[in-house]
Amino acid sequence: MDFVSVDAYLNKLHGADLYTQLAQEKKEPLVFTATELLTDEFGVDKLTDRIVSLQVLYMLEGEQQGYAMLKRQGIMQYANKGVSATFNGSTSDIAPSVLGLIKTTGAKVGRLI
Repeated sequence: MDFVSVDAYLNKLHGADLYTQLAQEKKEPLVFTATELLTDEFGVDKLTDRIVSLQVLYMLEGEQQGYAMLKRQGIMQYANKGVSATFNGSTSDIAPSVLGLIKTTGAKVGRLI
């Protein structure tokens, strides 16, 4: 997995217009930042093109809507001109779809009797 493969995945993915419309010089730093964030949380061995791509889109959507900055500031509720948002208390910058793909349930270690 590298920038070229993640970029190719995002260019094929439906609904990735926020990414494909970016200038080329902005794409690589964005993919790098997403990869670093995920590596810190899960380790590089868990990352795939799909996982990094979903994180990139999550980051772009959060920045476009302004929610990412609010979450970074620890805001739990926000209202403006009759529109309000309540965050679930999570300060995680990881996309919920990524968490669903990476997090496993059940025991990781077992024993035979």
